[in-house]
Amino acid sequence: MVAPLGTLLGDSWSSFRRVFVTLLVGAVVFGLLLGVGQSLVGQRVAQQADSTLGGLGIDMQQMQDLQQRMQAGDEAAFNEFAGAMQQFGGSEEQQEMLTGAIFSMYKKLLPMMGVSMLLMCVISLIASAYFLLIALNEKVTFQEALAGAPRLIIPLFLLSLWIFLRTFMWIPFIGIITVIILGPRFALSPVLLVRDHKGVLESAKLSYEKTKGFWGKILGNMIVVSIVLFIAQLLAGFVLSLLGMRIAGLLLPVAQMLMTAFITIFIVKLALTVEQNPRRV
Repeated sequence: MVAPLGTLLGDSWSSFRRVFVTLLVGAVVFGLLLGVGQSLVGQRVAQQADSTLGGLGIDMQQMQDLQQRMQAGDEAAFNEFAGAMQQFGGSEEQQEMLTGAIFSMYKKLLPMMGVSMLLMCVISLIASAYFLLIALNEKVTFQEALAGAPRLIIPLFLLSLWIFLRTFMWIPFIGIITVIILGPRFALSPVLLVRDHKGVLESAKLSYEKTKGFWGKILGNMIVVSIVLFIAQLLAGFVLSLLGMRIAGLLLPVAQMLMTAFITIFIVKLALTVEQNPRRV
């Protein structure tokens, strides 16, 4: 019999607590890397915006002060902001200048943003592999998981790409229903890829076969867990925001990494309980 949702959540939470230290170390490492990277990109974009808009005669410090006043509920700030925007964008020529300046700014930032996005995707893939290795083997150490994660980047990326093509490529023709129908059928594929060393195509194929008859179970559980983690993320964001925007910007990715670790453990538990039961016909 497939384990019910309550049992899966309980087992996942128990596993999460047993390996919490190893998960936390990874969450701190990967979360801080993402947080620092996002902060640096944000600062660079802000500097470029200040330079570009300052060259057009817009006082960015004044705009920031007005924004803070508006957030505090100052009605006069709303009128001042509207007046400033109307004064600058009153003519068609000024609007064209603003549009051209913004386009030029993003053109300059595009290479830097592209490289940073690539690095963040690589970090996220390593983190996913790291958490998956721990979810499959609770005895693995931080050093062992960290050493094994990089070699899984390409296989996991190719697996994700193949699943994406299998599920999302039909959206323009059939609609979002294909994601709902096909997506849950590949829940076992990362486990088969990493644990059993199957190939990308074979992992996806075997997962599709082994999950026959369990579509509703997988989809329902994933929806519930996603809602729970979404609420947890909102609460974490609210609590961390009380510490200040800079601190929250660094710590929120760490909290998100811990949530990623938990959902990885849950997916593995769900996949294993499906695999261990006879296929329904």
